[in-house]
Amino acid sequence: MNLLDIYFSPAKFFSNLKEKPKWLIPLIIIVVVSIILTIVVLTSFGPEQRLAQLRERNIPPEQIERAEKMMQGPIPLISGIIAAVIFTPAMLLVIALIFNFILPLLGTTGIFLTTFSCIVGAALVRIPAMFVKIILILIKGTPIVHTSFALFVPMIAKNTFLFRFLSKLDFFTIWEVILIGLGLQTIYAIKGKKNYYLVFGIWLLYIIVTSLFPGRAAQ
Repeated sequence: MNLLDIYFSPAKFFSNLKEKPKWLIPLIIIVVVSIILTIVVLTSFGPEQRLAQLRERNIPPEQIERAEKMMQGPIPLISGIIAAVIFTPAMLLVIALIFNFILPLLGTTGIFLTTFSCIVGAALVRIPAMFVKIILILIKGTPIVHTSFALFVPMIAKNTFLFRFLSKLDFFTIWEVILIGLGLQTIYAIKGKKNYYLVFGIWLLYIIVTSLFPGRAAQ
C-alpha cells in the first residue's frame, strides 16, 4: 500500500484497506511527526514567550500560574512527547469506536480494525498540516498559529465562542473529515451522501460543544 495515495488517490488508498486493514505504520508516522512538532515548539520558544501567549488570550491568572509551574525544566518536553505517544493513538481509537458503533445507521456493520485503519489513514493529512505549522511557527516567531477560518477574522477577541469555533474549522481537519466520509463509503459500499452528512454532523456537534468552554483554541 502506497501511503501517498491518501493525498493523491484516496479512493484507491481506501480500496486497499478494504482488502487488508493496515494501520500500524501510518500511526507510527503520525506519532513521530507529532513529537517533532512538539520538540520544535518547545525548543524554539522559552517559558516566558509561551506564557505571554497565554496572557494575550486573557487566560485566568490562576491558570497562568499553574502553567508557569508546569513549564519549568524538562516537564513540558516530557509531557508533550507522552501526549503524542499516548493521547494521539487514544483519540484515533475513540473516533474509530464512535464511527464503528454508528455504522448501522448507514445500513452496514463495521469491522473495527478496518474502521480504525480508515480513521488512521485519513489522519495522515495531519502530517502536512504539522509541517505547515512548523514553518508558520518559525516564520511568525510564535508558538500559536492558525490554519483555520480564524485567519479571516483576526480582530475577534480570542477568548470568545466565535473565535474558538472558527479556530476549530481548520482547513486540514476539514480535509481529514472528508477523507473519513470517503473512506467509510469506499470500504463499506455506502450509497448516496449520508456518510458525509453523518461524519460532518458529528464533527460540527463536537466543535460546537467544545467551543462553548474557554480553553485553548485550535492552532
